[in-house]
Amino acid sequence: MTGSPFILVVLFASISSGYAAATRREAPSNMNGRYVVASGGNQGVPFNDDYGSKGHEYFDVYSPEIATHYGEVFWTDMGNNAIPKEIVDRFKGKVMAITGYEQDQVMVSPTGKPGENPDEDVSVPINWAYNHHYMAWMTGTHSKMERIQNPDPNDVSAHGSPMKWIAVDLPSATERLNADIPTNQMFSEGNGGESRKSFHGYPDGYAQLIDSPNQWHITPMQIDTRNRDCGVTPKDINNCTKFTPGPEPRQSRYGYGIPKEGTPYAGILECPCNSRYGGDPLIYGKDEKTKIINHHYSTISKTSCDVANNIDNAGECFDSVATLGINVYKNVTVTKAGNSAPHGCTVEKQGEGWYATYNQYQSSGQCSVSSTKMGNATFDIGVKIAVDLSDSTATLTIIGPVDVWFAVGFNAVQMSDSPYTIVVNSDGVQERQIGTCGSEAEHCPGDVLNTTVKVVSTKTEDGTRTVILSRALKGLNSKYYTFDPSQDSQIKLISAVGSSQKFAYHKNHSTSVLPLVSPQGSTCICDLGKTGSLCETNGTNCQTFTKNCVAAPAGDLLSQRNPTCNSEQYAGGLRCCAHKRIMLDADQPIRPELLRYHMKFRFWFKEYAVDGEQVSHYNLPRIYYQTEAWAGEYDIPPAFALPGYPVIGYPDWPLNEPTPGTTCTGTCPGGEDCECIHTITYKWTVSNIRLIYAGGHCHAPSCISMELYRNDTGHNMELLCRQVPVYGKGNVTHNKFDETGYLALPPCLWGNDKGLNPSVLLPQNTPLVSIKKNRNTHMGHYGEMASWQMRGVTF
Repeated sequence: MTGSPFILVVLFASISSGYAAATRREAPSNMNGRYVVASGGNQGVPFNDDYGSKGHEYFDVYSPEIATHYGEVFWTDMGNNAIPKEIVDRFKGKVMAITGYEQDQVMVSPTGKPGENPDEDVSVPINWAYNHHYMAWMTGTHSKMERIQNPDPNDVSAHGSPMKWIAVDLPSATERLNADIPTNQMFSEGNGGESRKSFHGYPDGYAQLIDSPNQWHITPMQIDTRNRDCGVTPKDINNCTKFTPGPEPRQSRYGYGIPKEGTPYAGILECPCNSRYGGDPLIYGKDEKTKIINHHYSTISKTSCDVANNIDNAGECFDSVATLGINVYKNVTVTKAGNSAPHGCTVEKQGEGWYATYNQYQSSGQCSVSSTKMGNATFDIGVKIAVDLSDSTATLTIIGPVDVWFAVGFNAVQMSDSPYTIVVNSDGVQERQIGTCGSEAEHCPGDVLNTTVKVVSTKTEDGTRTVILSRALKGLNSKYYTFDPSQDSQIKLISAVGSSQKFAYHKNHSTSVLPLVSPQGSTCICDLGKTGSLCETNGTNCQTFTKNCVAAPAGDLLSQRNPTCNSEQYAGGLRCCAHKRIMLDADQPIRPELLRYHMKFRFWFKEYAVDGEQVSHYNLPRIYYQTEAWAGEYDIPPAFALPGYPVIGYPDWPLNEPTPGTTCTGTCPGGEDCECIHTITYKWTVSNIRLIYAGGHCHAPSCISMELYRNDTGHNMELLCRQVPVYGKGNVTHNKFDETGYLALPPCLWGNDKGLNPSVLLPQNTPLVSIKKNRNTHMGHYGEMASWQMRGVTF
């Protein structure tokens, strides 16, 4: 901070093992060196990116320790962490103007005591631990972090996954003197491996304002890529300065393997699916069962299947019924027209049994849309459930082993979906909402709920316990599952069994789908097309999904059939990159050495001041859009399928034809002059926005550019911002962040500072167009991102 003799003061405070360090220096300079911005005016001087030279102050904070094995993913919330007490005291009841921040990842001395000797911090190279992205918040006295109980699966504003945490105001927020100032702020600009070398600051007069700051909060997403043969301690920092890749799963780099000529980056940083989870049959064969491709058959709550979803033959009909787990007494094939059975494939209850009928002929018969439904499901861990839904009551019969607890969760494929769950043991029945611990949900017993079920009967016989329960169809609140027989056609379920009668971490778990059929009349069975399930080794804990990819002309992913959009094609990315998952094949050993480090943030600030109607800084709200709308990530496939190397995600793609989204020049695919580029676009509108900061998300090693245009009348495809990455050259002895092949993304800034263009107000309903380009001549990439992380005002 300015205005003081040279002093070094380090203060500690911790909440949930976090650390804060305040540093006072004369004429401080940037923590990570000088930066570059993309915007440039005509004043003939560069923009001044040095915070200290402009009189800004700063404080440092450290996350709790991150300790990972090679190939391990660290992606979890790290709790509330303190900021320096002197800062908290200084700004109690006052407003801080955060003018920017810097980010690093550091090994500290002594180990486990960040901030004690900040001059001895050793930056962890980005090719040791890849910063895929992060979400960080600062909260104040009048706000708190709150976990979102039922995250929207289509919300990908948290970088490809539902936002699980949010900062909310406390009741005291309305009673403040600074009631118009935000009580919290979020930080996510310049994400990914480019984050340390990219500028996260604002022009004079703009800032992220926060009232009475007192804590910060981070959810990092890191991937350990340091070859353990090279060492993982501070003394090993000069080992393998030319990147030496460690083992990689067979599916990394689209199965091509590590290039013989060398590479500056690790294939595992792109989250390739593998034989531990999600590995594709093209790589691992059908017997591996980490990705299961099949048709998706479903009962429906409609009078008939859509034409495109009709089942076309008797064999497929009867097989589909068996696949759904519906036990039929008899299969019937209609042999001539005039039968009253509905057209297509149906099931119907007759007496005590079920009949499956296939009728190839058109018929006046229609399937039932009754509000009464029933169904059953069996899990491969010894648990069964039957559901009987009437107009107002759900009757549930749950069967499991007598010697341990067992449970069934509704409308879920994994614990982190936070489902309403019924737990059964020798003491009776308990209702819970499990998986309410963020990214640690797979280990989370969740919360006990008020009892809404009535135990009709319980029985133990032949080593099993059977309970029959009843409850209202409508759940008590959003934490309970609501049965809707008029709309529901199937219910996704998870189940688990324990090691004893005491409810604790499960011994085994499984998933299933319960089809709902009408006990009166016929229920249609429809073919909803191919689907894929991503599974753990041996076909367990499978997940099926379809993302909310935007259709043309707004976006490109659906028209390109991008593999990110569904679990049938999915080959790599965030869905294969869960917290603590190891990005290696099951037969590749896990090295014991742990890489230990901390995330370090330096927040630059000024005091906010008001002079009459004049304010020192205007607040900059977050403005966020995705070029990959709204999938949260996307694949860049190799430009061409090669003999012996079909493109994962496009298994039937022909040779010598560019893959979707690819354009090439030169003699392709084999010529030395062949050059190929993969492009996606997105179009949307904004109203009354004045952009001040725009930073894209564009990963090494293939990023070419991100461009943002306005496209209204008189401004047709007028360029607003063009970001071109600055790639590292490997001169790490001169610049520790100059790792070969990794990049900085200079953001676009607008303002009155020297070196900047003036800002422009985008009026009501201004069309915007984003264009993202990556190289894919010889190699493809999983989990690429193309989001715009922007800040602006509305005047």
